[in-house]
Amino acid sequence: MERERSGSIGGDLSLLAVTAIWGLTFPAIQRALTAVTPLSFVTARFGLAALVLLLLFPRRSLRVSWGAVAVSALLGLWLAAGTILQTTGLLYTTASKSAFITGLYVVLVPLFGLAVSRILPPWTSVVAVLLAAAGLYLLTSPGGRESNVGDVLTLGCAVAFALHIVTAARAAPRHDAVLLAFWQIATAGVLCGAAMLLVETPSFPVTAWSLFALVLTGVLATAFAFVVQMWAQRRTSATHVAVIFTAEPVFAALFARLIQHDVLGPTGFIGAVLILAGILLTQLGARKLAR
Repeated sequence: MERERSGSIGGDLSLLAVTAIWGLTFPAIQRALTAVTPLSFVTARFGLAALVLLLLFPRRSLRVSWGAVAVSALLGLWLAAGTILQTTGLLYTTASKSAFITGLYVVLVPLFGLAVSRILPPWTSVVAVLLAAAGLYLLTSPGGRESNVGDVLTLGCAVAFALHIVTAARAAPRHDAVLLAFWQIATAGVLCGAAMLLVETPSFPVTAWSLFALVLTGVLATAFAFVVQMWAQRRTSATHVAVIFTAEPVFAALFARLIQHDVLGPTGFIGAVLILAGILLTQLGARKLAR
């Protein structure tokens, strides 16, 4: 079982800033997708992020460590899968729903971690999964008719992001943060580019929202965010990081409301609250278990 590392105030504030940036990406990407195809967008996002890291940290980015490159390839796979599923899902669902469904990865992180350790989950995790499942149902199918393919794709994204955090927790203490960030982002960019060439005609019209979303996601939400995450996970646990990341759907719902007047509705709001309750209960149980 992973030993709990509490983290520093500076690290926690940095992760909270990353969480707010990620929250803003939901409505920003959704606005950009009115002009840009999903795989073209994510390929450009990871390409820009890799270029930014290469320009800022050329020696650390290109320093070859086969162990770091190997684990970065796995991180890049989870990152590419999660981002493709999430971005494509935004074509069919709302930014707020996407954010809360994505937030389910926080519930999955300790469960996957426990699966790796071959230890049965605590009762709090079981209750949290039930709460999150009920919340997911209310959020996506209040009348049994409103679930859509975007919600299903986003649920797959949550699984991929949970696997990314669990993998990062094991890899981050052993390798340089910039090296891990660069190679996983570069891997994700290559995978997204290959998928783009296979399934869609590349298209990236330049609009105010496409440029804003590209800079936001490529520079801040990817290059900056993953260096911060790799740096912070050298000093804290996956569970502690996941606790801070619970604020992401809240930020997303706030920005979606401000930018495009996205409203969850009463039943959807109850579902979102149940998901957050499950997320927080999961972390409470994981913290107790780690002591």
